[in-house]
Amino acid sequence: MPEMFGPLRHRLLTAGIAPRHARRYVAELRDHAADLAEEERRAGLAPDEARSRALARLGTADDLVRAMIARGDFRSWGARAPWAVYGLGSLLGLAMIYGLVIATVAIIVETHRPSPDARPVLPIWFDSAFATITYVHGLALPLLLAALFAIMATRQRMAALWPSIALLVVGVIGGAGTFDFIRPADPDGIMELELRFTLAPPWPGLGDTLRHIAINLLLTLAPYLAWRAWQKALAECSDGGDDAGFPLTQS
Repeated sequence: MPEMFGPLRHRLLTAGIAPRHARRYVAELRDHAADLAEEERRAGLAPDEARSRALARLGTADDLVRAMIARGDFRSWGARAPWAVYGLGSLLGLAMIYGLVIATVAIIVETHRPSPDARPVLPIWFDSAFATITYVHGLALPLLLAALFAIMATRQRMAALWPSIALLVVGVIGGAGTFDFIRPADPDGIMELELRFTLAPPWPGLGDTLRHIAINLLLTLAPYLAWRAWQKALAECSDGGDDAGFPLTQS
């Protein structure tokens, strides 16, 4: 009996119910159905008939889904406000990535200042470390952020629009920003960390930026859209999909 509740969980997630609430609701229904089936068996019914009667007493799939949807507080934030989770959330995540890079470079510089008023003496490995930080910023961190959005959208059975927008924003903006560390010619000058968006004129380093963006999108947005298309094809080939075959529709 437990395996029959998978389609119901899918319907709940598709309707916007948060995964944790859908999981708990289905677990409670599974336990209740088992109790009802045991009650019917004690009344003298055969196991198969007791199981069918228990499912009928539990209710139809539509009734069970509607009962959960009626509680608006069970819906995920991704379903309530996708523009905030996937739109503003992607921009906030990128801001945190840029902030992390700035903070990391600042910590390295400040920890190599002999005294509070002295000019920092950068270690010989600083250039290699800075190159690694900028590489991680342009590729690894955007990929990680995009993967988090894709996983969240997949778990919540989100429609493709807003997750795709989030992956596009992360891939483009995450790959478009570059950092330069400027050492002054004057020994007493101020060191500067410069952030440039190479998609704006005069487009410095445009080739590298487009390559980073292409890699980001090929490793995040393209697989996500391909997975969505595959899932849609499976649903169309399953004679109405999981919902039509859900066993709780028995009466």
